[in-house]
Amino acid sequence: AYIKLINRFYIKGVLFLVIERNTWEQNLAKINSVENVDRKIKMIIECFLSTFSIEETMLFRYSPIDHLAEGIVCANTNEFKCISSIRDDVTTIPAIFEAIQKKSAQYFESNDFHLNIPRKYIIAENQNSLLVVPITFNHVVVGYFLGTHFHKNFDPQLLMEANLFSSQVGEMLFNHPCYVENNEIKLSKREFEVMKCVAFGYSSKQI
Repeated sequence: AYIKLINRFYIKGVLFLVIERNTWEQNLAKINSVENVDRKIKMIIECFLSTFSIEETMLFRYSPIDHLAEGIVCANTNEFKCISSIRDDVTTIPAIFEAIQKKSAQYFESNDFHLNIPRKYIIAENQNSLLVVPITFNHVVVGYFLGTHFHKNFDPQLLMEANLFSSQVGEMLFNHPCYVENNEIKLSKREFEVMKCVAFGYSSKQI
């Protein structure tokens, strides 16, 4: 289903659009019960596409230590394909780095889009806009979605909804036990927490 607007209201002449959050929140709640990680990621991407009326998206993992981003998958409603060959320093990509620094979804179109996005991120010739949605966990950006080709005109009010969506996705993907029963190396709960904090770029004082 496409985005359903359930309310419109004005504050000081500004139109606010409210999405029915129950739909995507319920979908994410169902997805959270899926144990297979690959299947879970696929279902999250499908939910992202439908929630924001996007035709195509790319999902990246991101390291705050060296600002390195690695492609995971590119998807549309009909196809999923691996993009692990894409590996970039996001400080060289203004649009993505801005969204990561602000830890907030950003939308670019027309001239802003072409000036801030490298050619390899342009999926199709008629692409003229981009939605960047950082995925956060414990207030740290750990990945991001890139959305293109919208089924309808994108309303900037949806950026707030995109932030709520991404924070829930971050909790879902990273806030779970990762112990392997047959692993020879056993970590205590605190050792595992420290390891994650190091990966997310926390200083020793913060840890």
